[in-house]
Amino acid sequence: MKYSMVGIFVLFVTLVISGPKLYAEDTEKESGWTIGADNKKTLYVAHWTHTAENCPGRSGDGAKMLNKFWEGRKRAEEKGIKILGAYVTVTEHDYFIIFEANDYSAAVEFFLPLVPSQTGKIVPVLTMDDWLKIMPK
Repeated sequence: MKYSMVGIFVLFVTLVISGPKLYAEDTEKESGWTIGADNKKTLYVAHWTHTAENCPGRSGDGAKMLNKFWEGRKRAEEKGIKILGAYVTVTEHDYFIIFEANDYSAAVEFFLPLVPSQTGKIVPVLTMDDWLKIMPK
C-alpha cells in the first residue's frame, strides 16, 4: 500500500491539531491514586560532578556557591527532604548525596544552586531488601 507524502502530512497535522489527548482529565483518573500512598518516601541517589577547572574549591565564589547550596538543606528538610548521607570524592570532583523525599520537585529545587557549574542526575533507588522482595523469582 502506497501513501503519498501529502496524505501522511495531512494525517500528521490532523493528529497534532485535533489529535488524542495527552493527559487524562481529573474525572478520568482513578480515585485515591497517589504516589507514595503508604506514606513511604522515595529513596534517591544524586550524583553531581564538575571539571577540575570549575571546581568550587578553586575560587571564593565557588566556595560561596557550595556553602549556599549546603545551607539550603535546612529549607529542603522543611519541604520533606531527609539527607541520609553526603559524600565527596575530592580528587575526582564528584558529590554523592543519598536522600529521601516524597516530592521530586522539592529535590530538584534543592539542587538548583549546583546547576550553573555542575552536571548531575537524581536517581530513584530501592534498598537491596526492597528489591529482593519484588524481584522476579
